[in-house]
Amino acid sequence: MQKTLIETLQAFVNAAFSRAGYDTKFAAVRVSDRPDLADFQCNGLMGVAKSQKMNPMDAGAAVMEALDLEGLFEADFVKPGFLNFKATDEALRKLVAASVDDPRALAGTDERKKFMVDYGGPNLAKEMHVGHLRSAIVGHGLINLLEFAGHDVVSDVHLGDWGLQLGQLITQIEDVRPDLFEDEVNAPITMLDLQEWYPAASAKSKADEAFRDKARVATSALQAGDARYMRLWQRIVDVSIASLRRDYNRLGCEFTYFYGESRYQDMLGPLVKSLEDSGTAEPSEGAIVVHLQEDKKLPPLMLRNSNGGYGYGATDLATIVDRLDTDKPDYILYVVDARQKMHFQQVFLGMEKTGLLGDTTLEHTAFGTVNGTDGKPFKTREGGVMRLHDLMEEMHAAARARLEEMGKLDGAELEKTAEQIAIAAIKFGELSHDRESNYIFDMEQFLQFEGKTGPYIQYTCVRIASLMENASAAGLTPATFTEVTDGARSLVLTLDEFPAKLARAVDTRKPSNMAMHVYNLANATNSFYQSNRVLADGVDASVAASHLGLLAAAKGQLELGLKLLGIEVPAKM
Repeated sequence: MQKTLIETLQAFVNAAFSRAGYDTKFAAVRVSDRPDLADFQCNGLMGVAKSQKMNPMDAGAAVMEALDLEGLFEADFVKPGFLNFKATDEALRKLVAASVDDPRALAGTDERKKFMVDYGGPNLAKEMHVGHLRSAIVGHGLINLLEFAGHDVVSDVHLGDWGLQLGQLITQIEDVRPDLFEDEVNAPITMLDLQEWYPAASAKSKADEAFRDKARVATSALQAGDARYMRLWQRIVDVSIASLRRDYNRLGCEFTYFYGESRYQDMLGPLVKSLEDSGTAEPSEGAIVVHLQEDKKLPPLMLRNSNGGYGYGATDLATIVDRLDTDKPDYILYVVDARQKMHFQQVFLGMEKTGLLGDTTLEHTAFGTVNGTDGKPFKTREGGVMRLHDLMEEMHAAARARLEEMGKLDGAELEKTAEQIAIAAIKFGELSHDRESNYIFDMEQFLQFEGKTGPYIQYTCVRIASLMENASAAGLTPATFTEVTDGARSLVLTLDEFPAKLARAVDTRKPSNMAMHVYNLANATNSFYQSNRVLADGVDASVAASHLGLLAAAKGQLELGLKLLGIEVPAKM
């Protein structure tokens, strides 16, 4: 693995502090706050002076005397106690040479761990809507980053395919289409049918006590394995999963497991009984619960209610137990809405208190809401919740219209490119925001070819590829980067930041760190391209080839970064 500039410099500075007799905890190097003055800086001399009760000027002189930078950096001491460093042209050339043939040459691998990523979480009988974007896109981005960093990753969609809502739906179908329960009937059930029946069932259950009681009976019968109900339930499952896979496939999301809550139903009774027998679960007003906190700040985790039904608490405990038995993960990440915070606190603490968890770490990778340009939760023009399929269709149509205006593509190539741009706009629009914050989904802005957008970064890659094609036609090919001209330093230093941004994205579970790095790299690449012409008249061939060498390294890292975010680069735009 090739060391980055900052890693190389850090080793030099650590050695100098040690030789001077100072603790290396003061030797931390970081990117300079003043790129006009230096590339990197170390602010630790003031800490040395305080700990040693000495003048920071003397500490600075001692470290400067002990520095051996091997010709790769220049150092300056700045009063009252700062060290500034600038990479030499030779250091910049070496970095590019190492990364041009292998975009991941700068990125090492972490100590291998096993991750389970729980993301998605849609319900049966309901089409995915815009509110499902964040879990899907953040979850998929995290999986890519974790795998690239060297970890083993498995994933699960964790479908809501069981419980009272299914009993309500089956009761509604029993009322309006009883013929669907007959063995010989093969009449199709569609998502349009389910979209009509599901909300009607939910509304009836709230307003009609008789319907509500009937739904409870149906739920119990389904959970007991009633053959007629199970046949209908399986048809609902099949239709729903086909719809879900259509949307997930379009977003590039893949799952190791497409399990639903129904998988764990046979575990619930034995699990709750074992917890009762061990004394970690206790009766409470007819229910069975796990008491979590003495101070009562966190409500007990409900396992079984007073009617004998098992709740989400029991299902989630059983799910974790199954995952521990099956995959033995070091970490389980739940990429779920921040509004579920208390539930996950209960489940995680419940796993600890019952002694079921072992050494696995549970994390709620929470995210905020997606809002419209009015600052309120994203809606259709008619005021309803927008289906994810409709959103992707609108984005595709808008991207196609933009490409048609440009007039460079047609037919299948136009459609394919429009889809790549639409998905890039959606994904980068999401991933350019910190997952914990709310953000505004602005379709028009996200599709722009300029600014902080996915299409802008795609266009940067396509532009470099086109330049290289034209250069090749003119007899020019990328060569070793030797010419440190205007913009080159900034571009190389941005390339150097890739491993740190990757590590931060993984450590914080925030793909936004990689998204912002790719955006900054696109800006640095375009700035270099504008100030360093390749095919213009009067440009020396060796200089042009050097420029192409640096652009090749930038293009490789841009495409790698986009791939980690789940974004494809079109052949043309």
